[in-house]
Amino acid sequence: MLSGQPPSGTPDDTQPIKATSQPITAIPDAEPTPRRLSRRRWLWFVLLYLVAILVVGLLAFTQGRRANLVQSQDQVAQFLQEQFELGLRDLDAGQYELARQRFEAIVRYDPNFPGAEEILIEIYLALNVPTVTPTPRPTMTPDPAPPEELFDQARTALANSDWTTVINKLLTLRSKDPSYRSVEADGMMYIALRNRGMELIAQGQMEEGLYDLSLAERFGPLDREAGFRRTLAEQYLWANSFFGLNWSRAAELFNPLCQQGATLDSCPKYAEAAWKYGDQLWAADDPCGAKDQYDRSLSAWENGTQAPTATEAAIACETATAPPPPPPEPTETPTLEGTSTGEFTPEGTPTETPTPTPPQPET
Repeated sequence: MLSGQPPSGTPDDTQPIKATSQPITAIPDAEPTPRRLSRRRWLWFVLLYLVAILVVGLLAFTQGRRANLVQSQDQVAQFLQEQFELGLRDLDAGQYELARQRFEAIVRYDPNFPGAEEILIEIYLALNVPTVTPTPRPTMTPDPAPPEELFDQARTALANSDWTTVINKLLTLRSKDPSYRSVEADGMMYIALRNRGMELIAQGQMEEGLYDLSLAERFGPLDREAGFRRTLAEQYLWANSFFGLNWSRAAELFNPLCQQGATLDSCPKYAEAAWKYGDQLWAADDPCGAKDQYDRSLSAWENGTQAPTATEAAIACETATAPPPPPPEPTETPTLEGTSTGEFTPEGTPTETPTPTPPQPET
């Protein structure tokens, strides 16, 4: 091999390099293409759109809850105002006992209702009820027990179904250390308020029971049974507003409350309202309507002294609805068997009617 020549298999620098068959990929530009910019813009637009929908939804939810709260407060205020006006009508009609019940309910629910307390004092004077000046409640002695002991006492009272003690102990605990086992304390407070409210409603103390349930709702949503009882209490107050003023409407509203056992006095009140409505129907010469109301009253709440009146209404209704007697049937004149034209003589011998002889033709 001559010197100066490249060895075999070694490319010669002087020879041109052949182009490869694979094309060389160009280095991408650092700047984004218009296509990528459009995609990013669309992504940002979608994200902003979703955020806007979320914000609008949250605002609508907040406004809805605020509107519901305002509506419930307006309903309570409207109900109290209706009771106030009905109480004034009771006073004008001389029904002081019924007016007393209405104004006592208003004062229990809202002691600051304008004019209610003053009118209630006038009612007491008219009924000769001694007005006792309410003495202020004695200031409770601060409980020196530590928070853990108060919590244990509340838990023990909860196990014994002493709802008022549970509430008082937890209120003392919260005044000392609001953060001490707050989640468990709130749960016990919810149970105590809910159960005490249910018991008060069952005892007929509607306003107090509804107030406890509204406080319990601050710690958690009410269960189905508590919500059902709250609805019954509201219906009871509505039905009671017609008691003594519109017996027909009162009986109509107290009937389902009696069937569902809303309170201890639901059936007695329904029985009284139905009986009074029956008296009105009896006075209006409707014995059947009166009988129906009397029967319903005695079925809801038996009263032996009223049974004769119900029996009298039943007899009057049966008499009024009895069918008229049928008309007398016409009497037929008896004829002698075998004869069609004979007539009976006083002796019973039939006389024959002469038959005319047809004329004979002339010959």
